[in-house]
Amino acid sequence: MELKKRHALLPPSLNGLRVFESAARHLSFTLAASELNVTQSAVSRQIRQLEESLGFPLFIRHHRALELTESGKEVALLLTRQYSELNRTIKQCRVQETGTLKVKVAMSFAVRWLIPRLHSFKALHPDLDIVISSSMGHTSEELMLDEDDYHVAVYNMQHEPPSRYQQHFLRKEYLAPVYSGQLTRSNQPVSIDELLNYPRLHPTSDQSDWKAWLKSIQRPNQIHQPGLTFNTLDMALTSCLAGQGVAITDLMLVVHELEQGYLMLPKHAAVVANSQWMYYYHATTESDDVTHFIDWLTAEQQKEKTALLRMAEQRGWTILE
Repeated sequence: MELKKRHALLPPSLNGLRVFESAARHLSFTLAASELNVTQSAVSRQIRQLEESLGFPLFIRHHRALELTESGKEVALLLTRQYSELNRTIKQCRVQETGTLKVKVAMSFAVRWLIPRLHSFKALHPDLDIVISSSMGHTSEELMLDEDDYHVAVYNMQHEPPSRYQQHFLRKEYLAPVYSGQLTRSNQPVSIDELLNYPRLHPTSDQSDWKAWLKSIQRPNQIHQPGLTFNTLDMALTSCLAGQGVAITDLMLVVHELEQGYLMLPKHAAVVANSQWMYYYHATTESDDVTHFIDWLTAEQQKEKTALLRMAEQRGWTILE
């Protein structure tokens, strides 16, 4: 008995669908060719063969641009969704089979917070192989969340514009200036007026964190002060710990240093907790290992938030919600 073809309308080669999905995403044969590591002419040929097999056009070809037809949009939307789900399923199976958890984080978060505490998670899951990768940037776009080679990403971004990824709120920032006793040659906190006379250490060239904090204490005109500018928060904090100036930072990244007295805040410091910047995490798969890591991450963050708020109460800092 001859079996009836179940998917008779699908093209003979499914590779054409993969090529089309890439070209539709980029709206470019050239970029699709680069992504798939083939020639531009090979992409063009595959698309034409696919259109002939399907019996309708997928692209409107302009002189210097591509535009999807209405049918092309429908097919592209379906393919992208299905490929993403398939990719996620394969990745989930790999996590379960290999026992490897890949975590992607911003450099400052990795160095200042995650790595010093990772031993406690590792102690709970000694057989899990953990791979940490980082980026100099810290936002979802700078971390390139389109890349597939991670299971969990942790990043910092503003409320607006909303992310196109399924993000989960982790915590908000607690922004304030910190300094080392090596700078003031004293273990006693200085006044805010005294603090503002010391060199400023900027983690970004736009000095946005300092501007936000000074605005919160009604001193927006006092931004101009000689100092040093870095392109990562970690470098600014390293300079700060060496006594080279006053750094502005998210206090949740330096809770240990504050508890041990390595860093200090000025007297009656204002801590800005209503910044637009928030921490989020994004998981590409669902697995026990991913769930365990996220549960540990959120619990540790809550523990440190409690410690920070307790210090604020004891040391007379004002939290500006």
